[in-house]
Parts: sequence; structure tokens; C-alpha cells
Amino acid sequence: MPTTRVHHYSTDLQYDLGHQFIASLGYQGSLSRDIYFHQNPLAVPATQGDALNPQIGGGDFWNLNGRANYNAMLAELKHQYSRQFSADAQFTWSKCMDTSSAPFSLQPYPFDPGLNYGRCDYNVGKAFKIFGVWQPVFFHGSNAWIEKIAGGWTLSGIFNIHSGFPWTPMVSVNGGNTYCTQCGYGSLFPAAYLGGAGQSTSNSAFETVANSNFPNGGATYFSPTAYPASLATTIPPSPGVQRNSLNLPGYKGVDMTLAKAFGLPKARVLGENARIELRVDAYNLFNNLNLNPNMISNNTGSSNFGTITGALAGRVITLGARFSF
Repeated sequence: MPTTRVHHYSTDLQYDLGHQFIASLGYQGSLSRDIYFHQNPLAVPATQGDALNPQIGGGDFWNLNGRANYNAMLAELKHQYSRQFSADAQFTWSKCMDTSSAPFSLQPYPFDPGLNYGRCDYNVGKAFKIFGVWQPVFFHGSNAWIEKIAGGWTLSGIFNIHSGFPWTPMVSVNGGNTYCTQCGYGSLFPAAYLGGAGQSTSNSAFETVANSNFPNGGATYFSPTAYPASLATTIPPSPGVQRNSLNLPGYKGVDMTLAKAFGLPKARVLGENARIELRVDAYNLFNNLNLNPNMISNNTGSSNFGTITGALAGRVITLGARFSF
């Protein structure tokens, strides 16, 4: 078997803007070859018309004919820690392509991995985040004991927004009876996109059954793969729609932490840095609606095609306490 290999590339330029600001522009990329590709062991023999061993009813088989690549531009503006405050803003513009994004995902065309080649399941085209930390010091020098009582505050937060993940429309073929009846490959990529569908990636476009992108149902916009029902072992034709060619809604959220530390008096056992810290962590502070990308209805024959039936967690607040010495 060939050796799996991944080549990584990166470069970075930084420029000091003065006043504690640092700007940077960089590139990161990778090229992966001979990576794992998961399939049913009966799939390829079925397309070749071979007689299948009746003692092998399926299972898992991995070979090393997968491939992937990743390219990203990274831009950053950082304000170094000054007067108890630091902040960082980062923007990423990237694209990831592969034949399969997870070692346990069965792709429908194992006889030609190139037909499964498309954007990675976790591909995010554009992503922006900004985060900062503020740790004020109110009393200095001889007033250090007052600082232990009145100071010790920390306020931090991060804002994340990205353009969302991709998804793939699928066509159920002959009631799930494709070229390998024992393999579980019941769906294939559509033969062609017929046009007319919307391209909105707003939440509202995916929330309702009669969504604005596919108001007439998936079969109106994607033609099924031409596949004769009487020839279950016939190799299906090449799909006309690439894997992960459509876009899901993006993500937006703010997480924040507020902490207060109380310094304890110097003691023989505890030392001079002992303290108790109380903290509040808020995730998705403003309770933004972020639809769950794993709950998209992608069967073109389904009445709710193109609808996402669930959401990620809303606002979550946790309380914590920590004693350190």
C-alpha cells in the first residue's frame, strides 16, 4: 500500500503599524495524497460484474486512493496588551477540496473516487472573528491588598461569523436499488441541475417546508440519474452535480466571560498568590438562531427538500468557582 502523505505550505508577513498594532498577511495550504477512502467491499466488484461471495454480506473496506487540498489567505490585525487591554481580529478566505471528509463516510462512487471530489464537508469560504481581553488594575504599589479585594476583574469575549458549510442534493435511485444492492448506496448525485432555484443562504430560506430556494420541490430543479431498474449492477453515469455544490446558512455568535478574583491574605500554607475566582460564561450571548447544518433534508424527492429541521444551541450561561494557591 502507498504511504499517506500530506505536504504543508505556509508563509507570513508582519508589519508594525505603531501604537501597539501589528498587521499580518499570510497563506496556508496543504496537499494530501493516498489518504483513506471508505467503501463497501462489494461495491467495486459489483460494477465489474463479478460474482459476489455469498459469505460476505457487506462490511467496511478502506483503501488509499483519496486526495485533498486546502488553500487559505489569513489576515490579522492585533493590538498588543497595553493598559490591561488586548484585542485581535482575524479574517480567513479559504477553500478545501477532497474525495471524502471523514474516514467513516461512504461516498456513492467508490469505483471512481474522482466523481466524489468536491468541497470538504467542513469547508468555510469566509470566516471572521474578533476577540479581546480586559483586565483592569485599579490600585498599585502600597495598595496591593486593596487590589486583591476590589480588583481582579476579567472581561473577555469573542465574536464569530462565517459563511457556512456546503451540502449535496441526493437522488434516491430505484427505491434504493443501485448498482450494488447489498452496499447501502441508495442515493446518487443528480444527473443535472435544471436551473430556477434560489441561492439565498439566510435562515428564513431554510426554515419552512415551502422554502424560497426550492418552492416547487427538489425534483423540479434536479434531474434524476438515468439508471435502468432492470440492470442493478450497471455502472451509473457520471453525475452532473458536484458533491457539496450548494451552500448552507452561515453562523454568527458572541461568547463572553466575566470573572472576579478575590485575593486571600498571605498564609504559610497557601502562599501569597492564593485566590478564589468566580466566573460567568455566556455562549451565544444574544441568542442568535444558528441552524444545524447536519439536519438538512437533501433528498430531492422529499416534501421538505432544502429544509433544515433543527438548530444549534441557543443562549447557554454557566457559573463557576475556582480556588487556586
